[in-house]
Amino acid sequence: MIDFFKKLMEQALDLELTVRFTKRDGEWFAALGDELDGLSLEELEEYRSELEARLRDMDDDEPENMAGEKFEQWADARESLEDLLSEVENRIDELT
Repeated sequence: MIDFFKKLMEQALDLELTVRFTKRDGEWFAALGDELDGLSLEELEEYRSELEARLRDMDDDEPENMAGEKFEQWADARESLEDLLSEVENRIDELT
């Protein structure tokens, strides 16, 4: 599942698209959305909040074994999410 999110976030970064995450009943869902350039400042700020919430969720799900492959996958996916958040923050900076 973590590989799926990592690939989706990388694709979103490459295409400069948003990626929407939801977690329902312990299950994660994600979908690609609008281009970052097409979002208003208000939409970007809302998206930033959503990404920050997903980072907090990921932190709650951090694997305990820091030497295992599961942790490495988690860390890669978290880094990709941080990169996407950075892109959103850069776009917000451009608009303000």
